[in-house]
Amino acid sequence: MLSDHVFAAGWTVLQDRFGRAFTTQTTKIYREILSAELTDTAFQTACRAAFRFETYFPSPQKLIDLATGKDFEALALAEWDTCLIRARSGEMATLPNTSARIVMNSATNGTPLGSVAADRLDWIKREFIKRYAAQLATEAQQRTPAVLPSITNKELTHVSAN
Repeated sequence: MLSDHVFAAGWTVLQDRFGRAFTTQTTKIYREILSAELTDTAFQTACRAAFRFETYFPSPQKLIDLATGKDFEALALAEWDTCLIRARSGEMATLPNTSARIVMNSATNGTPLGSVAADRLDWIKREFIKRYAAQLATEAQQRTPAVLPSITNKELTHVSAN
């Protein structure tokens, strides 16, 4: 869990480095997103990397990527490698009730990975990585707190009538 004092220290350094000052609301959103994904140590790693390598103030996801050293595509590739190792050892390539299983079934048209012809593996690998990276991004978006209050259709109708 990301502590208040570590976030405040890192946030101050990042704002100073990039010459930016953020509203309380934007700071709160960054804090909520980063707290859900990073520990104190990981956030410190991200701040050091952003300070050194980034040209512009990093997005929350960029800070998470800098902390873990991986983006969604790298995570998808790692999952593919794990699936291939499992399939080659005679196990099920994916674990039950996971996003990886749903994506793998889609990429292989339901054929178990261990039964896929070798000449199709490169295509399936590309398809799996593309789809799984997109799935990871979607899951990350779903874990992201709302940044604006929701507006109902009734409120929109009232606003447009003026």
